[in-house]
Amino acid sequence: MAALLAAISAAAWWAMGPRGAITWGWVAEPAAPTAHAWPWWTAALVHVNAAHLQANLWATLVVAAWGWVARAGAPQALAWLLAWPLSQALLITDPGTLARYVGLSATLHAGAIIVCWHLLWRANGARRGVGALVAAAIALKLALEVPLLQGWWSGTHAQDQAPVPLPGAPGHVLAGHAHGCGVWAGVMAAAAVDGIMVWFRRRAGPADDPAGRPK
Repeated sequence: MAALLAAISAAAWWAMGPRGAITWGWVAEPAAPTAHAWPWWTAALVHVNAAHLQANLWATLVVAAWGWVARAGAPQALAWLLAWPLSQALLITDPGTLARYVGLSATLHAGAIIVCWHLLWRANGARRGVGALVAAAIALKLALEVPLLQGWWSGTHAQDQAPVPLPGAPGHVLAGHAHGCGVWAGVMAAAAVDGIMVWFRRRAGPADDPAGRPK
């Protein structure tokens, strides 16, 4: 999945450059938030400039390495595939902090938390502890970035939070709410895939325990 996302993003930049962000990005439409579903897929693959793409390609490499170290497999890749459009679909929950969104960051947050889910539910001992630490670090990152969470601990409205400029991209801001959507999408996708796997295992026979871990 990491290679697929990186390859398509690089190809999109080669073919369209920054025009892709205008054509294929997600745009807030409060009157009809679900009128156009195709940006749920395409918005993740286009970027505002080369620096934005480069940063997300490096982040993709980090998430891929995280998955490799955690021994993530096909179920986690499937969950990440499901979380890709869901990360952008959940942007309809934005309280008014985003007018547009493009880039891989939401989908990458989904991938990172899916690996954490894998370790928390399927690993033991130190490996589970590492998963918990990374999940806690992601939660802290969201607390500092997501306007709704910033508003909760600062006592102000989400719309009143000062936007953080996106480095090297004048006129664009850090999409904290999108990062939160990516994490929620990752959790939901990982839970759905695990639930389906447990259901199939139970139909096949009592080989696994209810949590889906082999006996």
